[in-house]
Amino acid sequence: MAGAAIELSGVEKRYGGVLALAGVSLTVETGSFTALVGGSGSGKTTLLKTVNRLVSPDAGEIRVLGQDVTGADPHLLRRKIGYVFQEVGLFPHLSVAENIAITPKLLGWDARRIDGRVANLLGLVDLPLEVGRRAPAALSGGQRQRVGVARALAAEPKLMLMDEPFGALDPLTRDALGTDYRALHERLGLTTVMVTHDMAEAVLLADRIVVLRRGAVVADGAPADLLAQTADDEVRALLEAPRRQALKLAAKLGGAA
Repeated sequence: MAGAAIELSGVEKRYGGVLALAGVSLTVETGSFTALVGGSGSGKTTLLKTVNRLVSPDAGEIRVLGQDVTGADPHLLRRKIGYVFQEVGLFPHLSVAENIAITPKLLGWDARRIDGRVANLLGLVDLPLEVGRRAPAALSGGQRQRVGVARALAAEPKLMLMDEPFGALDPLTRDALGTDYRALHERLGLTTVMVTHDMAEAVLLADRIVVLRRGAVVADGAPADLLAQTADDEVRALLEAPRRQALKLAAKLGGAA
């Protein structure tokens, strides 16, 4: 399909007797920001990981950037796709700059190009250049997650996969980093697919929300359209959660005043 960054057709995955993905078909358009939401065990992370072959499906077809990934070398595929996850996974024995430079080095970039890319990325994720000399342990949680985003962008991918990327951060840092990432998404012309449990985050950051339940897609569309059109009570309750939370906060804060 023209304009598609990701195409999944009839994708199934079982873990033993548990059906994690039940014939999922989904197309993600180039340049879009899609949030995958749903309860624990709904298949969100499994679906995300089929895209970069961290999970191999039992059935179905997956095309990424026009390539059928079924027979692709997973390592080569992953070098074309940015991946950010909650635990960040920075190597503690390497400096921040060395962590960011891992994939460009594997791709054979020369030292000058790598140094320039690292400096550029630190600026993009709003970190001072001198942070590149520090060890990951010397950074705050928010700074480490910014480094994780920079590392994912290092080899200039056009596709970014994010699995609860800001979930471990405090609310202020989470909000700031989410806003900054959305700006990067626009600035760099990325295609982003993000798994999140936070519906407010999904509504604020994503153009499109895909709701999964028991391994199947049960709703798919722009946030406002889904809320206006869904006849599924569980989906409606999920989409209305941010509004309910906002009303409760307003009542609490109003009462305190």
